[in-house]
Amino acid sequence: MAWPIVEVSDLTDRAKLDPEDEATAPTRIRDAEAMLRSALRERGITDTPTFDSVDERSDWESRYVAAVVEAVRRYFLNDEGWLEERDSIDDWDRTRRRDAAVSSGRLYISDDEADALVPRKRRRRGAFSIVLGRS
Repeated sequence: MAWPIVEVSDLTDRAKLDPEDEATAPTRIRDAEAMLRSALRERGITDTPTFDSVDERSDWESRYVAAVVEAVRRYFLNDEGWLEERDSIDDWDRTRRRDAAVSSGRLYISDDEADALVPRKRRRRGAFSIVLGRS
């Protein structure tokens, strides 16, 4: 199956964007999708996983879209990579330090975001299961 498609509307539904950001959002979304697919390939996922139920697939697709959107949102929060921002007028002064998650100013997929998309295999358990190799 094909990878889920992330649209600009997925981003604007979750974050407020400046008009300049909206213009570059499609490109940044495609960049983040490529990064996420690359991170998943490193984890052994070469195509979209198959699931036993429609709900499981829908949940996975939602997490995929959320990971891409979060990476792009993080980038737009601090696209210039500033660690600290200072405002001052006359005798008033305010300094804000950015969180480490957004201070890099670059587009990236975190390990946690990629790991959350790796399906976990469930162990079969039941009345007629026999576990071998345990003492």
